[in-house]
Amino acid sequence: MTLVILALAWLLGIAAVALWEAPGWMAAAWVLAAMPAVWAVRGRRDAALIAVAALVALAGGVRFAGWADRDAPDLARYVGRDVTVEGVVDSEPDPGRASVRYTVRAETVALGKEAPIATGGKLLVTVNQYAEYLPGARLRIKGKLEQPPVFPDFDYRGYLARRGVVGTIGFGSVEVLADAPKWDARRLLADVRLRLDRALQRALPEPEASLAGGIAFGRDGNLPDALYADFRTTGLAHIVAVSGSNVALAAALAFVLLTPLVRRRFAIGAAFITVAGYVTIAGASASVVRAGIMAVVLLAGMALGRQQSALAALGAAAIVMTAFQPATALDLGFQLSLAATAGLIAFAPWIRAGLAAGARRARAEAIPELALQAVALSLSATVATLPIVWLNFGQVSLIGPLANVIVEPLFGLAFTLSAGTAVVGAMWPTGGWLLGLLAFYPLAATTWLAEHLADVPGAAVTVPSGGGTSAFVAYLVLAAAGWPAYRYLAPADAGARGIRLPPQQKLALAGGLAAAALVVVWRVSVQPMGGPGALVIDVLDVGQGDAILLTTPHGRQVLIDSGPSGIELARQLGAVLPHWDRTIDAFILTHGDEDHVGGAAAVLERYGIGGEIDNGTPRSGGSFAAYWQRANGRKEVRAGDEWTEDGVRFEVLWPPEGYETNQANNASIVLRVSYGSVSVLLTGDFDAAPQRALVALGDVRADVLKVPHHGSKNSAPDFFAAVGARLAVISVGADNPYGHPAPETLDALAGTRLLRTDRNGRVRLRIDGRQVAVSSER
Repeated sequence: MTLVILALAWLLGIAAVALWEAPGWMAAAWVLAAMPAVWAVRGRRDAALIAVAALVALAGGVRFAGWADRDAPDLARYVGRDVTVEGVVDSEPDPGRASVRYTVRAETVALGKEAPIATGGKLLVTVNQYAEYLPGARLRIKGKLEQPPVFPDFDYRGYLARRGVVGTIGFGSVEVLADAPKWDARRLLADVRLRLDRALQRALPEPEASLAGGIAFGRDGNLPDALYADFRTTGLAHIVAVSGSNVALAAALAFVLLTPLVRRRFAIGAAFITVAGYVTIAGASASVVRAGIMAVVLLAGMALGRQQSALAALGAAAIVMTAFQPATALDLGFQLSLAATAGLIAFAPWIRAGLAAGARRARAEAIPELALQAVALSLSATVATLPIVWLNFGQVSLIGPLANVIVEPLFGLAFTLSAGTAVVGAMWPTGGWLLGLLAFYPLAATTWLAEHLADVPGAAVTVPSGGGTSAFVAYLVLAAAGWPAYRYLAPADAGARGIRLPPQQKLALAGGLAAAALVVVWRVSVQPMGGPGALVIDVLDVGQGDAILLTTPHGRQVLIDSGPSGIELARQLGAVLPHWDRTIDAFILTHGDEDHVGGAAAVLERYGIGGEIDNGTPRSGGSFAAYWQRANGRKEVRAGDEWTEDGVRFEVLWPPEGYETNQANNASIVLRVSYGSVSVLLTGDFDAAPQRALVALGDVRADVLKVPHHGSKNSAPDFFAAVGARLAVISVGADNPYGHPAPETLDALAGTRLLRTDRNGRVRLRIDGRQVAVSSER
């Protein structure tokens, strides 16, 4: 008990400074004020403990106040100016939609042509999505050092400042001065993590690959915003964060699951191995190590059977971590980890005992122990973190307890299979793919549950945050409720006694579950293997760009262009391809502009591509360079080239041999794809002049037209008339800055049925050789 009280005093000292900007000594004064009452009620010994607690509160407050009042890094003087910074990469890549961010620890800074001078502080650098640097690499960055923004619902500037980041440079000039040292520990760990992440991307579709990365080692940067919002609404966001609760739940479930099968000491050993494995593959960063420490604390308490010991150890760990690095106290991941682990230690045994007692009274002793433990772990972590979630996100998930109870068993399975897929896939891609077939189901079930539970009316309610004071009061209430749970051990004999069924019934139940699993696998995996039986064309909703997937009647696939973003393309392909299918037979790049080539390198990494076709015209830019480097079977085509694939005819209509232009759009490959009596004209981005030239060369008629250049005003109305399409599709981004589609183009298409990806989402054309069936995402 002594260590727990001292830890609470230390955290009170920090809270007084962080929440109310009080002087460092204020919390100690509050504690000392309680000393006379404690002496009168509890005696001299407890009063002496309060005096020691006051000293600890003073130390915590002074330590945190000293950190909070530190001077801004020297680099902050240059915010708002064009600079040249030399420094060292201090983070792993943080992916965005079509970019990636790195934290760089600045060492020198220069203005204009002035000589560089020593500096200190960090900056956040945004570069092309395929730029890859490992921690320890030395860079020279040129650009304008901007002040980070403050958003209405999030102080992004303050968030970065707590990490020592004083400014940002977006898409500046980056030069690699030296690679990261070969045997640097951070470099090696980052390289391992990136390899594991790529293994998941090769084995799994999106969003399951990103969810697997989040669950297995905390790399959740590629999760779609809408899905992450669903996780928050349903109280499940913790499963994709690097947190003590995350790894502690996985380790605790491993312990509970293995205990009936092997001896207790072997089960606890396996759980400790789970923690060690997580810390290793998650990169052993400060946040990961903190998560591992808290998980070890929980497991130690479970192994000893004394949650009191575990809570004392947790308090000691909290003091050490925040004393060593005071910024840790403000880290949301640390706060959630600390609260969740404390809840697991204090509340989970009693919740489990209460559930078991209730099951006995209801004569429901067939409830398995694993189910009781899963419910207890989920409820205790959810309740303990509720005030922090409320404070930071302004909402309370009412469906969270139910969602966690349902998802936690899936989480344990997904964690194990995702980690296995990553590790095996990094060494043996085929083995990773095979494991990924199994990992897909718990991952897909988790996303399905999050999406559908988030749609339940009243799943979460918006509760205006009362600020830190309200959260502090809420934790005082929780502490009062948790104190008896901490002081007294939960009954050890209140467990359910397992499923009591005759052998015949057990066999029937197992057979029924196996049959249900086979039905699901058949519907999801086996049934689509024969192909769609028609030509299916999916105009993918990749934003301001083009990406079109053609699937022939027997399942051959041709991807035409790749949009501006690798992750966006992967999400769209994940929505239309079977999860087991990690190959695409051909990739055609109409031209090398960013909005058509941006996702190309990503699809070449994630899928086995049978071959690449392009117009042979190089382009500048990181995305095209990444495509050019990865394309191993390139073939150039010109007007007059044609081929047939599975009864589908491909004709190249443009550009003609010897065509030269300084406009990349006008050299776009134009394809006419025909199946039976139906033809589709895919036009890239070529403009009015080459459109008229193509009409002059011959027949351009088609039943369906992919409108050139996202519906820009640079198309010729007589080209639309010559095509004579009954249906037109515009691939365009919502609220794009170019004004696409242009009113002139829409007027020229009047009378033609028109679909647009910005309004209709993903568009699907199913062509049986005679007719076109049209459907859209919305």
